[in-house]
Amino acid sequence: MNLLAVDIGNTDIKFGIFRNGTLTEQWRATGTRTHPEKFSALLRDSLAKTGAEFGALVYTSVVPDIEFVFRKTIQYCFNLPDQRIFAVNPQRIQLPLDFSRYPLEQLGMDRLVNACSARLLFPDTALIIADFGTATTLDLVDTDNNYLGGAITPGLRTFSESLSLKTARLPDISVANKTPQALQMGTNTVACLEAGIGIGYRGLIKELMAAAEQELAGQEVMCIATGGLAVPVIRLCGLDEQFQVVDPMLTLKGLYQLYEYNRKAENVHSS
Repeated sequence: MNLLAVDIGNTDIKFGIFRNGTLTEQWRATGTRTHPEKFSALLRDSLAKTGAEFGALVYTSVVPDIEFVFRKTIQYCFNLPDQRIFAVNPQRIQLPLDFSRYPLEQLGMDRLVNACSARLLFPDTALIIADFGTATTLDLVDTDNNYLGGAITPGLRTFSESLSLKTARLPDISVANKTPQALQMGTNTVACLEAGIGIGYRGLIKELMAAAEQELAGQEVMCIATGGLAVPVIRLCGLDEQFQVVDPMLTLKGLYQLYEYNRKAENVHSS
């Protein structure tokens, strides 16, 4: 049975179709902050264009206002019964990690899914998971399967856009395609912005990663990068050797992993 995985974020909705456990199709749609009726139409159009077929759905959302519309749209358009719809709710599902150190009502479900996904995929080491998107988040897992929390900071694009939004004369620029070697102190406004944003963000990420590694001192650590901006941030910050795994689709894969983890747990309990 094909599985549709959906990650509803603050900016984009990411979709993936899993066939026999393999992510075979993936796409995204922009507009999660739209009116519910517009969101419903966006959702229907996005799924219809792919022609994808699926018999079950697993999803997570960091935008509670549209979750009800999303679920009802899927049920109406694809005749999926409730038992074929799996929402990532930590109060109702089995988790492979101990989250007792963090108030679950405050934890974004994308962070929870990333941490669980990384643990299920890499069971033998401590983990640092960096998710580069609208926000950049770091999540830490120790070798005893304890979720230790992490850090949240503005994403690279959010970091950059804040200057043009909050000032009258500074332009909006992008440093996503820059490299560490291309960044130096500027002699005009744009170059100064590139230096401040690029070098500043590089320092921010390196300091956060160093603090995370110190938190897990004495343990073998695997560093994983994910999110839509993972590749440009790693290039900009010169972090190629810092991350052993770069997988922008980790959250989608984590949804599948959690679905299977819970399906197997149900089979064990019912046998």
